[in-house]
Amino acid sequence: MRLKNIFIVLIIILFSTVIAFAAGGKLSGKIIEKSTGNPIPGVNVTLLNTQMGAATDINGEYFILNIPPGTYEVKASIIGFKIITKTNVEISINHTTQIDFAMEETVYELDESIVVTSERPLIEKDLTSSRHYVSSEELSVRPTTQLTDVLRTLPGIDANAQGELTVRRGTLDQVAFLIDGIRANNPLNYQPYTNINLSSIQELEIITGAFNAEYGQAQSGVFNIITKEGSNDFTGYVEMRWIPPHMPHWGTAYYDYATDKYWENTHARHLQWWIDNPDQWVDLQGIPGNDPNSGFTPEEAYQYYMNTHQPLTDYTNESGYQTEIALGGPLLINDLYFFFTGKYKDVPPVTGNSFRKRGSWTDGTAKITYHINPQMKLMLAGFYSEANTNIGMEYFNGEFISSYTLASKYSYHDFYGYPESRNDGQTIQFTHVLNNNSFYVLQLIRNYRFQSQSTFPGDSDGWETGGPINDILRAVDSDGNPIPGGYANLVGLHADGYYYRGRDKNSDLTFSGDYTNQLNNNLELKGGTDFTYYILDRFQETKSFHAIENNTYHPFEGDVYLQTKLEFEGLVINAGLRFDFYNPNDKKYLDPFDPFGTFGLSSGEQSDPKTQPTSTFYQLSPRLGISHPISENTVLHFSYGHFFQRANFGDYGEGLDVSGILNSYIDTTGNFPIPYGLGNRDLKPRKTVAYELGVEHNFGGIVADVTAFYKDITQTIRTIRIITYNRGQYKTSGNGDYGDSKGVEIALRKPFSNYWGGYLNYTYTTGINGRSGDPLVIVAPGVNYPVSRQERIGDEIVYDRPRLKFGITVATPSDFNLLFGILANIQFAIDYQIYYPNENIPSDVFSEAGKSYIRYPDKNADIRVRKEIDLGFIRPALFLEVKNVFNDKWVNLDVVESASPEDRVMFVNSGFITFPEKQNDGAPFPDQLNYNNLPRQVILGISFSY
Repeated sequence: MRLKNIFIVLIIILFSTVIAFAAGGKLSGKIIEKSTGNPIPGVNVTLLNTQMGAATDINGEYFILNIPPGTYEVKASIIGFKIITKTNVEISINHTTQIDFAMEETVYELDESIVVTSERPLIEKDLTSSRHYVSSEELSVRPTTQLTDVLRTLPGIDANAQGELTVRRGTLDQVAFLIDGIRANNPLNYQPYTNINLSSIQELEIITGAFNAEYGQAQSGVFNIITKEGSNDFTGYVEMRWIPPHMPHWGTAYYDYATDKYWENTHARHLQWWIDNPDQWVDLQGIPGNDPNSGFTPEEAYQYYMNTHQPLTDYTNESGYQTEIALGGPLLINDLYFFFTGKYKDVPPVTGNSFRKRGSWTDGTAKITYHINPQMKLMLAGFYSEANTNIGMEYFNGEFISSYTLASKYSYHDFYGYPESRNDGQTIQFTHVLNNNSFYVLQLIRNYRFQSQSTFPGDSDGWETGGPINDILRAVDSDGNPIPGGYANLVGLHADGYYYRGRDKNSDLTFSGDYTNQLNNNLELKGGTDFTYYILDRFQETKSFHAIENNTYHPFEGDVYLQTKLEFEGLVINAGLRFDFYNPNDKKYLDPFDPFGTFGLSSGEQSDPKTQPTSTFYQLSPRLGISHPISENTVLHFSYGHFFQRANFGDYGEGLDVSGILNSYIDTTGNFPIPYGLGNRDLKPRKTVAYELGVEHNFGGIVADVTAFYKDITQTIRTIRIITYNRGQYKTSGNGDYGDSKGVEIALRKPFSNYWGGYLNYTYTTGINGRSGDPLVIVAPGVNYPVSRQERIGDEIVYDRPRLKFGITVATPSDFNLLFGILANIQFAIDYQIYYPNENIPSDVFSEAGKSYIRYPDKNADIRVRKEIDLGFIRPALFLEVKNVFNDKWVNLDVVESASPEDRVMFVNSGFITFPEKQNDGAPFPDQLNYNNLPRQVILGISFSY
């Protein structure tokens, strides 16, 4: 009760000072008289082309709050002194930019002015934890249009051994992903929306270290995206990309009829084979062709075979396209502005037997801002995304070949069904500047995710009867063994028969706000709260286990926080305190061994389950960040914080693993409902305590940073098996006790200036997965059920691959007249990444004859060359992008593990270059699986901007 009362008091105190996520930066500085060094009070400091400004106090100091990120011109003016305008002043989210002025006296009538180009300080004195900013200008020159490609170039953001993007070893569902304050994560399971248009981004703030108290429900970082706003000038950008037809994967094409690698090319695709070998095929009733009762003649059998063995896609001969547009400017009403972007991408699949012949993605953003008066601003913003894709569309589907061999390439991989996905979010935000020292922001946010997986359109068999279909080949060798590629291969819509289907409509509604007060030049105070209500409308069904989930859930959560920022000459402190709470808002089952109260009941009797309302979980999380600027060129930073994140509300899929709180997979085929997967309503929230220590130094324009981090992780999530009173079983979720992550990041960066810029960073990380915690199997009292002893005892050390990443951007000046100016306004950019193997990762090591051989590093380079032509009112540009420009190959050692001893020795002796030609059963070796990445891809494009 005491904690509850404290919470209510905090809500009452802070309710009227209610954001979520502040989107502005701060400008501060001091103005002195140049000749004497004395402070000048009363100087007007204004941001040109805005309504924002301030005046210096008696100490000559000033500050301006809540400035949208971007590049500005700052003017200082007062009677009797020359006006000074500083250009190229960069403002970033949640960052203090210091701009000082030294003013000279003048005769008033002369009205003299001085224009100075400002250079952004390379060392951020208020950097208290690892934080990276990427501006719209930087995004425009990177060799990609995908946000994830940009993210993986930053220190601490990498891919793990499974290819998942991680932030200091935490997956993206542990990251708060924000777009203009909208939490753009799936309300069900935190999965983020990452396909936002790069042309819409004004600034990207990436926090990989401990983050301030205003951010919550995340353990590994914050990705904060601020989109562009319109202005008094109309701006526009159009970009068109063309991906020429190419071989999208390694090895032999699925439908290459010229190769002798495939048995069908030398046998079944020739009529004479059917005539000569009637005992090697059957009719539709399974009667051999040499049987007088066969329903097929050889000619009919051949024609049937050819009709059912046609390419499912023309994936190697089709082009890809992408168009992106961005427009912004004023609307008809004064001080009303708009900015919107749209992108459409349409490409063929990477895998030949993709059900969709082409994949398409539609993404858009929109923002309208209205400056009601100099003190009030209203913003409406939103995003929309639709993905029409399926397995094998963007990445090679090696799983299919491994399971069914490439001889079944004329059937679709129906296990994953026909997916559909839509995501959108909207916000309305009101900002009110109370005075030069304080402002508040109120925000109402909606986030929605639709996700479904259904049967293929046009499938007449559908969910109930759809199943694998074999072709009519029955070719065997002289010993009667089936010939690989010539015996009962899968064809048609089904390789598996559908195992899972679902349809989710998940949304959340958030009301939030934030109050900021700059109490004096050294102390900033921020406080706020937000409340989120979820609507999780779920249907999913698993065929194998006869289980269905068909429920709507309404959990809720919220927080209250207080954050302070102290800024002194040699010390900056960010200190905060956050209170989080959530409630599944459902019922919890008190008897886990008979959750539905059906044990011992006879048919027709009514069950009486023991339940009660779910509990509210809460946590108080302190946050601390300290920056110690030793000099203009060196700063030390330290951060510490507690971070709280509830488990997922639910899971997708067959329910083989249960990690959610509200899972309710129920088997209703019998007399009484039987749980198959039942989420633990009392599942404790995950908790991380993070520490970070680093130093940053400017070496003549190149900034070096060395940072070490450690994360202590408790109350992790695991799947538990419950054995009930009647010896039945179901799965639920439980908590593990411990895990940790630690690592070192070494980074160099050179901001773009003097026509070049670049970065280089190296990361080494490792961690521990604890095995203690809730038992993996819990047996009902009095039930004799054998539980196998867990073989692996003790914590497991998890190893990662060390990563080296670097990039360079080079540009030629606009007045570069060599070769009649052809080489002027050319930009070249390269991103290069090396993932070094780790001898402790099994897939990095190949063992043969008692010796271990470690594979070569994985490498990848993407480049972009762009030529812009300045025609005054419009600036067209031509560009070339190449993915994996050096055609590097990431060797897949696992694919050779089952090869013959002779082939394995050959593979080792060749330095992992020569793969086997045949598998042990004589089937062709699946050379599509030789490498884990994709080959070179060329993209040609043209753009227009004004």
